[in-house]
Formats: sequence, C-alpha cells, structure tokens
Amino acid sequence: MSLEPTSQTPGGFQIRHRSLGVFQGTAIELAFWYPSSGMPEYGLCRFSSREKAQAMVDWLISPACPEPLSSSDLTVEPYDFAEHERLTTEFPLPSAWEQPF
Repeated sequence: MSLEPTSQTPGGFQIRHRSLGVFQGTAIELAFWYPSSGMPEYGLCRFSSREKAQAMVDWLISPACPEPLSSSDLTVEPYDFAEHERLTTEFPLPSAWEQPF
C-alpha cells in the first residue's frame, strides 16, 4: 500500500487486459497483470487521468513495446480502489527490515 497521501484520494483509471487481468506496472521491460502475474501483493496500477492510462495503452500496443499487445484486448476503466485495498491488505509486502539474512 502506498504511503503517499494522494493514494487515498478517489478517482483514477486502470487498464484491463481481456484475459491477463488488470495492469500492475512494468519491470525488466515486462508488463505485469493481476491475476496472471501471481503477485497480488503489488496491487493495481492507478493512473491519474484517462489520458495517462491511454498513453500506456498506446505504448503497450506499439512496436516499441518488447511484447506488443492487441488494442482490442485492452480497455481503460475507472480505478477499482476497493480491489487494490483488498489485495494489498490480504497480501502485504514484507518489510525489508523483516527479511532474514
């Protein structure tokens, strides 16, 4: 769960893939989706505007993306804050201080 105060404000948008799920973010040049990523603890990626979410969709379907997707599989929808909260509460990320060496 984000400690940023704006993470608690209503609104925002998310990207849903028809079969992979809801966009969680990118790392190592790959896009991650819930539930197909198997990593619910990272929650859902929230975009502050429809335009920013659409810009990510545009990149995900472009040749610049390492694994371009089909535009017909992606939709921009209102952010599901309740689902994000459920995921980050039921599957919390462990603190770095709690990791054994």
